[in-house]
Amino acid sequence: MKNFEKPFFTLIFGMVFPFIFCLILMIIWFYLDKSEDRVLFYSISGLLIGVLLDIKYLKGWVKHRYDLPIWSVAGFYVVYNIIVYGLFMGFPVFNIFLGFIAGYYFGKRSCYNKQILRESAKLIKKVSLFTGFIMLLICISSAILALLGDGAGGDIQSMLGLHFVVTRPMIWGIIFVGGISLILIQIQITRWTIIKTIKHF
Repeated sequence: MKNFEKPFFTLIFGMVFPFIFCLILMIIWFYLDKSEDRVLFYSISGLLIGVLLDIKYLKGWVKHRYDLPIWSVAGFYVVYNIIVYGLFMGFPVFNIFLGFIAGYYFGKRSCYNKQILRESAKLIKKVSLFTGFIMLLICISSAILALLGDGAGGDIQSMLGLHFVVTRPMIWGIIFVGGISLILIQIQITRWTIIKTIKHF
């Protein structure tokens, strides 16, 4: 497990800075430049800045991964939710899998700090509610996109292979039922993973 952990967290932490600075530079290009001849320059520059910061900080992050400030870990989690949300075009179901990573990390963090399951109850509750809150924001964003877009019903029909037209009331139903389900599932997944990790180690 230790052999798996180091490369895993190296990858997790190492992708954040390149993504953030590539995104920032692309936003700058979009609003201030928009020249297609220079788009590659902006994206590569963002990646290089991120890589240089990784060279400086990544080794320390991985080495002291269970001593990192909670706010910075929360920041990593938010960034990855944005990445997954963007990769899957605003479809929030795949953000569920980040609950497993958050649960594993905080379960190991509890073990590292020699907290038994009973002492970790407050942490479990806070982390689970936090991942649920982020899922809430993700679902709200997806709902806004679905309601503002004209082809949401057709997209859902095509995605699920349905043989009937998805109406506006159906979309509202999917938003409420699906959103609440995803939030509750995320909370439970995070909680379950923390508990299982603590018990295992």
